[in-house]
Amino acid sequence: MRKGQVAVLTALLSLGSATIAGAADTRTSGSSPSGIKGVDNRVVVDSSVAPWNAVGRINTSTGSYCTGVLIAPDRVATAAHCLWREKTLRWLPVYEISFLAGYRDGKFQERAAIASYFLPNGLVDRQKRRLQKSGDWAVLKLRQPMSSKINPIPLADFTRAFWEKTRRKGESVIQAGYSYDKSEFLTQHDGCSITLFYRNDSLMHHNCDATKGDSGSPIMVKRHGKYHLVGLHLATRRFGKTATSGVAVTGHGLIKSLMSMARRGIEGRVFTEDPASYQPVKPAHNPLEAPLESVPQLVGR
Repeated sequence: MRKGQVAVLTALLSLGSATIAGAADTRTSGSSPSGIKGVDNRVVVDSSVAPWNAVGRINTSTGSYCTGVLIAPDRVATAAHCLWREKTLRWLPVYEISFLAGYRDGKFQERAAIASYFLPNGLVDRQKRRLQKSGDWAVLKLRQPMSSKINPIPLADFTRAFWEKTRRKGESVIQAGYSYDKSEFLTQHDGCSITLFYRNDSLMHHNCDATKGDSGSPIMVKRHGKYHLVGLHLATRRFGKTATSGVAVTGHGLIKSLMSMARRGIEGRVFTEDPASYQPVKPAHNPLEAPLESVPQLVGR
């Protein structure tokens, strides 16, 4: 990115200080994990140290969870479907969501309450009244920034060209999340690869071992000893009876959406491509009379 773009994105993030895989349900277990591509390459990592303590669980009142990653002191990226109540066709209110940074076996380094969250346009299929299978990401704004003990993982403008350079240097990608069959521990797959870019490098396929619960988990590269967020795992796509591929939004796709909002001069707590479409959602204690038919850009108290 150019220096001007970096400055705008930094200011934006610091304001205020396919088949969708689905969220993992902590009440269910037993079946073998889907999304494991051949040999299971997941390894448990120490979630109390950097960069792993910037990854955490997104817990909800429904008993389900996903993975999230801190991208700024008061911003967490995750998958949008983790915040969606399919039975009622409504978004979860913020007070039913929390982020547990550095989660491990019932303990965590920090727990954060959510002030609001942001969604891209076009997520709800108006005819089928369900979520679309692409653009499935969200950014949570925390009520208070995380302490300086937990460092955010910065976004990288990850494109096909970026990946080609990375691959030529012999570097691979790393995915880390809370898989439903290992829900109490953070696991990583170090050494997986990107297999396809599409939609103008905004989305990509990968072969990292990611399953339910890994939705919203970071895909990273390590350069000069530092980790950079290059994608966010969203779903697993099945080809035939056995072949599967992970689907992720790229760092480029996330940055492009953020920059679009910044260029339009829209108030920094709202993601939207069209200012006229902005509409806040009322919280669950004051529910809407009809199911949502379009995606709002801000959900809060």
